[in-house]
Amino acid sequence: MKSSMIKQKAKKALEGHWFGAIVVFLLFLLVMIALNATVIGTLFSGLVFFAYSMFCLDLVKTKQAHPGAFFSGIFKNFFKRWGASLLVSLYTCLWSLLFILPGLIKSYSYAMTPYIMMEKPEMGIRDAITKSRQIMKGHKWQLFCLDLSFTGWMLLSIVTLGIALIWVWPYYSTARATFYKEIKKSANK
Repeated sequence: MKSSMIKQKAKKALEGHWFGAIVVFLLFLLVMIALNATVIGTLFSGLVFFAYSMFCLDLVKTKQAHPGAFFSGIFKNFFKRWGASLLVSLYTCLWSLLFILPGLIKSYSYAMTPYIMMEKPEMGIRDAITKSRQIMKGHKWQLFCLDLSFTGWMLLSIVTLGIALIWVWPYYSTARATFYKEIKKSANK
């Protein structure tokens, strides 16, 4: 599926829900800033990122944006999701030690782990990471191109001193959740 089609579906999911998506992004941003202010807090920032990804998938699937879904995403299956975020970070760092490119490729392999864990909370951490690697086979380049298609938006965010990020990040994150939904369909065929 082309990036333009995924972005179009993401915009459709956000229609009528921009306010809720922006509120949750601002909550996400505040929590991330607070966590990254301490060394111990940085250990939990991956969990908060997982929760935000899950909120976006919920938005794509149900077409509803409830800030409460973000917080329940943090606290539901806390230790399992925290462990998954740490393990994904550890694996990516270890692959990055070989050089930057293997780490980047592996980060795309593991990118669907939060969504898989949301849909299958009973699945083990390593099983979710393995499932992510399996469904991303042949799709890493597509996700990279999707990410690349947001370069202009991210530059606009820099030029506006981060103000545009209030709209860009929910759009970007919803597009990634839409990407997962689409490749999951093709993986099930």
